Amino acid sequence: MDIQTIILGFLMRKSMTGYDLKKAFSISFSFFSGLSYGSIYPALKKMEARGLITKHVEIQDGLPNRKVYTITETGRKAFLDSLRSPLAPEQPKSAFLMRLFFFAYLSPSEREKIVAQHLESVQHMREQLEAVQPEVAVRADRFQYLCFEFGLNCLNDMARNLSRLGDALKEEGAEATR
Repeated sequence: MDIQTIILGFLMRKSMTGYDLKKAFSISFSFFSGLSYGSIYPALKKMEARGLITKHVEIQDGLPNRKVYTITETGRKAFLDSLRSPLAPEQPKSAFLMRLFFFAYLSPSEREKIVAQHLESVQHMREQLEAVQPEVAVRADRFQYLCFEFGLNCLNDMARNLSRLGDALKEEGAEATR
């Protein structure tokens, strides 16, 4: 799903500012999508030019003006068409698995260090998700929460697999020194 479709999805629920979209994106998508904050504003500009959204400027006293974006009927149709379209098979990409494939060229201590560092980063991501879980539980609809749980389960599985790998590498290193 591209950034424009994600933005349209958020706007299906209500009109939002760019800041609101960034916040919703960070809570909802940042843990399983490579999309960045920097892509939101250029996408909004393109979407407005295509007639998918409109922008209304709200004047505020003593504060910067708010640019509020609203989905159009054309945008609603484009979003629903995208949501209903068949999914292409996903081919997951993992920089870690690509490295693991070539671990034979590293020393046992280097292997263990890389696995431990990656496990630590996965555990950190999991902790970040768990920290926002109460907020997500209150704000998310049933399917959004299912998506959240799916992502959390993926991180739990990854942490479990990395722990097993780390244990196997430590055992292998211990046997090599006997």
